Amino acid sequence: MIRNIVYDVGYVLVSYTWRQDFKVFGYDDAGVRRLSDLLFGSRDPESIRSYWEMYDRNEVTDRQIEEYCYEHFPEDRQALEWFFRDPSVWCVYLHDLADTIIRMKKKGYRTYLLSNYPERLWKLHIGGAPFRDLLDGMVVSWEERTGKPDEKFYRTLLKRYSLKPEECLFLDDRKDNTQAAERLGFHTITVDTPEERQKAVAYLDNLPPIG
Repeated sequence: MIRNIVYDVGYVLVSYTWRQDFKVFGYDDAGVRRLSDLLFGSRDPESIRSYWEMYDRNEVTDRQIEEYCYEHFPEDRQALEWFFRDPSVWCVYLHDLADTIIRMKKKGYRTYLLSNYPERLWKLHIGGAPFRDLLDGMVVSWEERTGKPDEKFYRTLLKRYSLKPEECLFLDDRKDNTQAAERLGFHTITVDTPEERQKAVAYLDNLPPIG
């Protein structure tokens, strides 16, 4: 029986407008795609993506990741300076799933966050989130210095809050993260398309109240 709802954050409860915002700096759609690929990279261990993952784990500082981008992508410095200056301006709440938190609480479920997120962005994006005080707990990569899909990250959540995986439903936008949770016994939903998001909201709303 499901008793606990565990949410990822990025692209589950919040999204980001920076792709559209970059157009203010003269980028067309192709330019935005190019900058996005440069900024977040690929799965190549030598790409910037691995640097972002270290940033999520608090292994590099805010200044280090900024300087890395300025050094490697000098022609995009103006847009990048805007990107790093105030990340709160390009974060928006995704109310379809974020608003399920209060509904699940009213039905008796406990709610948690399990997220890969760097410290500065977490404090800007989630520190004042409308659902923040509704949560029963959270495990975040910048505090734990590890993250999804590492098994020990999920186990930290289970141990810290005395949860049973078979009583947890985990929602994430990445299949590798939900598959890792499934291997530990979690129920999961991968919310990687608008249709899957709609199904997830309907599934949560159809869960019965629990005592």
